[in-house]
Amino acid sequence: MTSDKKSDITTGIYLDTRRSDKDGAYPVKLRVTYKRRTRLFKTKFHLTEDDFQKTIGERPRNEYKVLHQKLIGVEKNALEIISNLKSFTFDAFKRRLVTNTGDQGNVFSAFKEYIAELDEDDRVGNSSVYTTALHSIQKFHPGNTLDFSEISSKFLKRYEKWMIDNGATTTTVGIYLRCVRRLFNRGIQIGFAKREDYPFGREHEQYQIPEPKNVKKALSIGDIQKIFSYTPDDSTPEAFSRDIWIFSYLCNGINMKDICLLRYADITNDNIVFRRAKTAQTNRKSRSIEVVKTKEINTIIEKWGQKRVTSNTYIFPILVDNLTLKKQKATIAQATKQVNKYIRRIAKNLKMESDVTTYTARHSFATILKNAGVNVSYISEALGHSDITTTQGYFASFENDEKKRMASILTNFPQEKTKKKAPVKKLVK
Repeated sequence: MTSDKKSDITTGIYLDTRRSDKDGAYPVKLRVTYKRRTRLFKTKFHLTEDDFQKTIGERPRNEYKVLHQKLIGVEKNALEIISNLKSFTFDAFKRRLVTNTGDQGNVFSAFKEYIAELDEDDRVGNSSVYTTALHSIQKFHPGNTLDFSEISSKFLKRYEKWMIDNGATTTTVGIYLRCVRRLFNRGIQIGFAKREDYPFGREHEQYQIPEPKNVKKALSIGDIQKIFSYTPDDSTPEAFSRDIWIFSYLCNGINMKDICLLRYADITNDNIVFRRAKTAQTNRKSRSIEVVKTKEINTIIEKWGQKRVTSNTYIFPILVDNLTLKKQKATIAQATKQVNKYIRRIAKNLKMESDVTTYTARHSFATILKNAGVNVSYISEALGHSDITTTQGYFASFENDEKKRMASILTNFPQEKTKKKAPVKKLVK
C-alpha cells in the first residue's frame, strides 16, 4: 500500500496497557495511522498510567517536563522520516525508524537510521561512507550507546589522535567526522541533541574538522604530452587504460563513474552531453556538461566503444544492464583500480615523478586551461561545479566555436625545436 498523500498519515504517543512490566509500568509506543490502519512502534520509555498522564498533560513539571520533551522528539523524528519517504508504506517507515530503542539521542542509533534512509534512496556510495564511519567510531568507543552530549571537542580530538595513531590519514578523519557533524545537526533539528552541546566550529575550544592537504595533482603540459605520445601494445589493458585516461582529460576531466555510465544517447553530432552522477541525484538543478567531440575523442570511442545496439547501449564495455547498485558500484571500482594500475605503470616507464591516476586527469584539465588564461567561469561550467548558485553569476553561455577553441588548447603541445644542420664544407682540391 503506497501513497504520496502524507496528509493521510497521523502520529501520536500511546501507552500500551495490554501487558504490564514486572514493576507495573507499561511500554510507551509510537502510534502511526494510515488509511485506517494503525501500527505501534517501540520506544525506550516505560511508564505507569499515572506517570504517563502527568507527562502528556498540558503543564508537565520537573522530570515529567523532561519526559514530555523526549516524547515530542520521538514524534518529531517519525514525522521527519515520513516527510522524507518518497511514498509511504509501513515497512519503509519501519526500516528507517530505530525500533530497538527509539533513541535518536544515541549517535549509533542516529547513524543506523540515516544509513537505512540512504539505502532506501539507493545512495549506495554515501551509505558505505556512513557505515565505515560508524564502525570506526564504535571501535574507538565500544558499547551500544554514545549520547550526543558526549561528543565534545575533547572527545573528537582524542578520536582524531586515535585514528592517526592507527595509520589513518587526516582526510579519512575528516570524512568520518563530517558524518558525525551532519548527524549532530539533524539531531538538533529534531530535538534529540542540544545546540549548546554542538562541538564543531572555529571558535575557541570548538573542534575544527581537519581539511585534506591541497596536494597538487595536475600534470604539466609536457608530462601530458608524454602520455599522449606513449605507444603501448595494441588491445592490451595498458593501451585501454592510457586511452581512458586521455578520454577523461579531454572530456572536461570526466571521472571514471561517469565514463562507465556514458551511453550512445549522450552523443550528439558535435558534443557529448552528460550530468555528473555525483550531483545528479542530490541536486536536481545541476547543469549538464557539454564536451566538444575532438578527433582524439572520436578515435578512442571508435577503438574501444562497443557496438551500438540501441541509443541506450553503454559506450564502453564496462557495465551491463540490470546490475544492482552495489554490483554496479563494485564494477566501477574495479575498472577504476585497473586503469589506475596501468596509468601508474606508464608514468613510471616515462620516469614521471607524479602519482598519476584518473583523478589527475581532472585536475590537469582544469589547471592547463587556467594556465592558458581561460576564464575561470568557463572552467567551472566545464567541470560541472557543484555550487551552481556561485558559478552561475560568473559566466554566460559559451558559443560552440569558442568551446572548440578551448578544446584545442588541451592538445596544444610545445613543438620540438629542429636543430639546424651545419653547412657542408667543400674540399678544395
